[in-house]
Order: sequence, then structure tokens, then C-alpha cells
Amino acid sequence: MDNYTHLAGMWLVGEDMPRETNRATLNANVKDKWGHAVPNVHFDGHDNDVAMREHAFRQGQRFYAAAGATKSFRKPPCPSTHNLGTCRMGASAKDSVCNAFGQTHDIGNLFISDGSPFTTGGAENPTPTIVTVATRQAEYIASQMTACTI
Repeated sequence: MDNYTHLAGMWLVGEDMPRETNRATLNANVKDKWGHAVPNVHFDGHDNDVAMREHAFRQGQRFYAAAGATKSFRKPPCPSTHNLGTCRMGASAKDSVCNAFGQTHDIGNLFISDGSPFTTGGAENPTPTIVTVATRQAEYIASQMTACTI
């Protein structure tokens, strides 16, 4: 503990490259306590993701050493993610699930209000963007209800 102030742990999170094999599906054989199919999340890492984290770890270790750290620890990625991209946003049902307001192409009164429509997370935590888009979506829904078009 005497050297505690000279130790550092690094946990790095970066954006994973989109992969066609990554997906969320419903398990046909396993049900939750309400009898609904449980989700299966399948994720394959990309070589670029590994290279990005390795570069960031090397740079972080250099930074910590320059600041006086005698040892730094690489922490493995934790199961803490912002799952995005399972319901792509776009202009047509041909290549997306919902429009720019999160309204599904196939079911007019169904809206997606989380990070699923985003194909990328950008540079930071996506929560503020999700909240902003959800607020915009709520305003759209209210205007459509007033006009009775939903």
C-alpha cells in the first residue's frame, strides 16, 4: 500500500467496428419468467478493435510512466457496453428498420427510443444523444397525434 499513489489501472473502451455477424436474436428454446424468448447477443471482435485497444494501452502506459507511476495494470474489457445498431435508422425499409424519428417502417405506431437505431456510437457515451433523439421523437409523436396521422 505504500506505493498505492504510484499505481494505475487502465480500462479502455473504444468503438467496435460494425460486423455483419454481430446481432441480437431471440432464443427459440429459452424463455423468461413471463414466457417470452430471451435474447441472444452475438459479438465478434474485429482486428481493428484489438489494435486500437493495444495502441491505447501502450500510450496510456507511457503517460502513466511519465507521471511517475511505477506500475500500471491493463484491465480487461468489462461487460459494460452501449449496445447500438440492432435496429438501423434510415430512409427505407429496404435497408433499415426505422426512420429518422425512430418510427418503424413496418408498424406505424411503433417507435424505437434507445440506441438501437444508431449505427455508430461516435466518440463518447451515447446516452446524451439517445436522450436528445428521444426528446425530438416525443415532440414528433405529439405533433403527429395532434394532426391525427399516427
